[in-house]
Amino acid sequence: MSICEKIFYFIPERKFMYRRLYISGVVAYVCMLVLSILFYKERTIFLDAAFNVFNIIKDQGFCIQHYRFGDVFSQLLPVIATRAGVPLSSILEAYSAGFIIYYFAAYVVCGTILKRYDLALVILLMNILFVSDTFFYIPTQLTEGVALLMVIYALMLDRQPGATRAVSWAIILLAAATVVFFHPLVVFVLAFTIAFFLVGKPSAGNRKMLYILAAVYVAGIAVKSIFFRNHYEGSSLSGMKNFVTQFPDYFTIYSNKRFLYSCVTKYYWIPVLFTGIVIFYARTKAFRKLVFFAAFFFGYLMLVNISYPTNVTSAFYMENLYIPLSIFLAFPFVFDLLPAMEKSKLVIPLFVWIVITGIGRMYLTHNVYSQRLALERRYLDEYDGRKIIAKATKGDTDTLMMLWGTPYEFLLLSVAERGVPASVIIDEDPPHREWANQFTKSLVVNWNVFPYAALPAKYFHFTDTTSAYTIEGAAAKLK
Repeated sequence: MSICEKIFYFIPERKFMYRRLYISGVVAYVCMLVLSILFYKERTIFLDAAFNVFNIIKDQGFCIQHYRFGDVFSQLLPVIATRAGVPLSSILEAYSAGFIIYYFAAYVVCGTILKRYDLALVILLMNILFVSDTFFYIPTQLTEGVALLMVIYALMLDRQPGATRAVSWAIILLAAATVVFFHPLVVFVLAFTIAFFLVGKPSAGNRKMLYILAAVYVAGIAVKSIFFRNHYEGSSLSGMKNFVTQFPDYFTIYSNKRFLYSCVTKYYWIPVLFTGIVIFYARTKAFRKLVFFAAFFFGYLMLVNISYPTNVTSAFYMENLYIPLSIFLAFPFVFDLLPAMEKSKLVIPLFVWIVITGIGRMYLTHNVYSQRLALERRYLDEYDGRKIIAKATKGDTDTLMMLWGTPYEFLLLSVAERGVPASVIIDEDPPHREWANQFTKSLVVNWNVFPYAALPAKYFHFTDTTSAYTIEGAAAKLK
């Protein structure tokens, strides 16, 4: 076995080191699970999560949007809870905790079951390296897809294609096909990780397995593009036009400045690990890996920042898009730097400090999302018992971040805390919804109208069937 292969495929002593680090990850996931329950309202009464919970309860089943079938994993617990008829608060808690349980399950499968502690640590770093807002913006299919991809690697690597059992092949192929239906940006993580392994000169068996995975993914993309096309993912590519409109001012755009500021305030491990990786590759004369790593890191960073160059895109959504950067850092760190630091006494303290700062950062970020709930509670106090489409103020819009989810958020918050459903929408231009004042027996949301009779009365028991919606500013506009 060559030196490069020993870096990729553990010798017993090195495996012991990774196992010790793996144990610290177990503690980290327990802490994240506690935080997910402690702040379950902040995590679930927020935009996509609130929308998903509403539809799960309404339909008594999974809420799959844009053919992202991987959401089945994170929605399994709330679906079970809904069908069991538990209180709404318990459904929200189940949804919040379900994401951490999913990541922890992937972590345990890679580490405890398949003994690939390296890939388990990659999952942990993805969940903790610079996560702050995305701990509260939970329906991030990109992160979920990457976690499953690491499980696939744990199943595939160190196996000979001809010696792999039919059951194992079925699991691998099904999981690989599922990854295709998580998030389109997973392709960048797949390309980086496969290339990273190939640059490390893996064994012939692993090389074949990597080629098979790439072929399955490409085939899955082809099937998806033909039979599961959707407008949402197509429109998300519209930001690519900014490579033309922003030329040549790529380095002065707002998103780059915000990213650099975040590297000082909350993404501090990004420049630390990036610098360490660059120095290590330069000192060991691994220039091929250095160029490969830097090209992927800066290429993807510029792709995201140029596609979303202004402050219109919320910080939590940008952080969601940055998730692949954690993988670009985690692979060189776990597979190359840590083995080189094996005899150093700094390995465990460094890793533990990454975990501690990650948990602390998640906890401190809750203030932003707790303020959102506090504002929505004030709205519920002000409009108690009224169906209203209220005018948004600049300050309130900044606190709420996005307004499209407010009808779902107010509905869930009011039922969970007051036992009475509220019909409140915060809108920048309420008069354009004047049509809503004709509905007395229906729930109006941004893109739909739901008759009360179509909603489960156990959770959404509306009693006001005579009052219509009040639209702030509508009368003034008519004049």
